[in-house]
Amino acid sequence: MRIGLVCTMNQARSPFAEMLLNENFPEHEFFSTGVKAIYGTPIMDSVLAAAKEWGLNATKKSSTTIFNDEAQILSSDLIVVAEADQKMAITELGYKNVLRSYDEIFEDQDFTPRDPEGLAFDAMKRELGKVAAVSLRAVLDLGGYAHKNPVIAVIPHGVSDLGMALAHAQLERVNRGAILIDGDIRAPHDAEIANAGLERVFFDIQKLDEYDFAALSSNQILTHVREVDFPEKFFIKEQWRNFLAKMSQVAPVVVVTAPRHSHMRKLADSYLASYMADEFSVISC
Repeated sequence: MRIGLVCTMNQARSPFAEMLLNENFPEHEFFSTGVKAIYGTPIMDSVLAAAKEWGLNATKKSSTTIFNDEAQILSSDLIVVAEADQKMAITELGYKNVLRSYDEIFEDQDFTPRDPEGLAFDAMKRELGKVAAVSLRAVLDLGGYAHKNPVIAVIPHGVSDLGMALAHAQLERVNRGAILIDGDIRAPHDAEIANAGLERVFFDIQKLDEYDFAALSSNQILTHVREVDFPEKFFIKEQWRNFLAKMSQVAPVVVVTAPRHSHMRKLADSYLASYMADEFSVISC
């Protein structure tokens, strides 16, 4: 399939999505472009720095416009635009296939990325993490992505909501006979797990292919063996979603993510750990 990624200037959101999707789906063809781009403008240095930090190859160095890329657009199976009002520019070219905007991918509008231009580096990476989440999900949806049993994401709104989120996740797990996973590998929920009286079973995100946790009891939780810097580079690879899909072959899966909001840093972890989920609950006390 040929899939186009469109934003305003083709300097941040759409070229980042192109890098990410090329890494994840080599069987498809991806290109990026901008509705108001100035041909030949370099991709933002901060976007390239984030891509390098997360282990992505910079497949595009400078911007192109929808008029430069008209032939590719018209022959695409899917076009994903960053802003809903950019759809008109694509349809006016004569495009007639699947066309989606970021705000249509998830019902939860907190997943919708904003233009990262002018943001501080951490804030920009958070928005690029959202770009990754919506772009990956758009491609998965096009191919009819489905789990045998549901994957449920439980997302603490803030740090103070961690205990309540874990309690909610444990209740979901008991009611559904599910596998429970602590999806915060940057700072595993050790204190909350201890307070809940759960037994930790450790996994290593760098060795996901080695595990089979079909025999977990209702008092056990999968949690990461150590704290991980830059967990984004693991969540954006296919191994994470394949791991959850494998678990869902056995039973429903409940993933408790990192908090969505923190006073310290603006992180993308909760979006990237949960983009493939079938159900979402955001917990706010």
